Amino acid sequence: MPSEALDEMIIVVAVVIIGLVIFGFSVSYLIPQIAFTNAQNQASNIAQSSTISVGPLLISNNIGSAVLVFYNPSVTGNITIIAFQEPSYLQSSIGVLTPPNNPSFQVYLPNSKLASKVVISTPIYDISGKTLYNSQIIAYSVPFNTAVTIKINNIQQNNILVIWILYNSGGYWFRVGFTFTAVPG
Repeated sequence: MPSEALDEMIIVVAVVIIGLVIFGFSVSYLIPQIAFTNAQNQASNIAQSSTISVGPLLISNNIGSAVLVFYNPSVTGNITIIAFQEPSYLQSSIGVLTPPNNPSFQVYLPNSKLASKVVISTPIYDISGKTLYNSQIIAYSVPFNTAVTIKINNIQQNNILVIWILYNSGGYWFRVGFTFTAVPG
């Protein structure tokens, strides 16, 4: 009899240990995957229900400026903007272009105040979950539905201004929109 009780006790302990291992796996792997998927779905919904309006690129003394609005009346909070220049012949590839390590640009609010800087040091994903950018970069945070002015230094007359709109969902950065503008032709 004592031998049977000991055998049953060993089986119970083994089952508990296996249960704890499965639980630990779930917490360390499955829960972060679920959190990422939820954040991705939220970013995708914002991307699909928003519109981007951008004005022409105006250049004066090698400083380019353009006005941008990311419009979605059903969302409050902030978006984050990254802007960089590229040669105009890359216009058809703007969806796959990535910014240089330190693009030289600023974003101004309607009251002419500089928007809040944000240092992004985690990956930036597209709304399908693919990593677009994986280096530290400075961006600017602005409210949804606000017309802002983007200024970029040392822009060339024949370059385009590529603009990324980012949204932080659940601690993950997603590009929820992108566009470009150029000098009016």
